[in-house]
Amino acid sequence: MRNPLLLCAAVLLVAGAVFGNWFALLLGWVIAYGSRRLSPAETKWAVLGMPGLAVAAGLGWLWGRTTGRWGDPVTQGHMNDALTQTWPWVVRGAAVASALFLVWRSQRQR
Repeated sequence: MRNPLLLCAAVLLVAGAVFGNWFALLLGWVIAYGSRRLSPAETKWAVLGMPGLAVAAGLGWLWGRTTGRWGDPVTQGHMNDALTQTWPWVVRGAAVASALFLVWRSQRQR
């Protein structure tokens, strides 16, 4: 059986990512954090692990741009502009990754 609370958290995370609503994002992560359906390790993955992977991906993207490997190269002295362009996508990616993880874990049989 699906867990409606985890699915609600996933919907809030996706809605927050799509509409850029910080309140929905935070509420989704708070619900996931407070859920008793997840084990402590799963809670850490949903709330910290998936966003951490998104941050690592964002840093990798910026590294690749600064070294000229992909994307538009970051010109000298314009890293703040690059960060300003990248962080909204990192937050959205973190929210979607957490939502997918929550949907996957909500399908688990107990």
